Amino acid sequence: MSSASEPEVEVLTAEIRVLQVGSKPVTLSAARQLDSVDGAAIKPFGRVRIDPKPADGLIEVIGSVNEILARSSARARKVECPGYKSSSLSSRGYGPPLVVCTRHRGTSPTASAAHHNWTEYTPSQEIYEAWLALPLIVLAGLR
Repeated sequence: MSSASEPEVEVLTAEIRVLQVGSKPVTLSAARQLDSVDGAAIKPFGRVRIDPKPADGLIEVIGSVNEILARSSARARKVECPGYKSSSLSSRGYGPPLVVCTRHRGTSPTASAAHHNWTEYTPSQEIYEAWLALPLIVLAGLR
């Protein structure tokens, strides 16, 4: 922006979606008490923020399963693949087993497969990407 430019105000519009059951809005407290179901089973209405400090890559949704209100979540997590499957503990001798991508599940440490990073999607990449495109629903709060 040059110094000769005049400042201006741009007006934007936003749509706020509120989930209601009958005439009552669904509160954050009520959403936390909903049954959590498998991502493939739910018909999502939209994304919500139920967890006050969600993990990176976490998407939470509210929707219906057999016409019953429920919630679910999907996650994308960056993982470091060592390039082989380790059935024992990590290479340092402690910690959790190494996570391996599907391409290397059948290889051994002696196969010298390539070390790389990948993204693990739970329950699936298709569900994660579809839910990422859903509108955000604002949950009502109690005062």
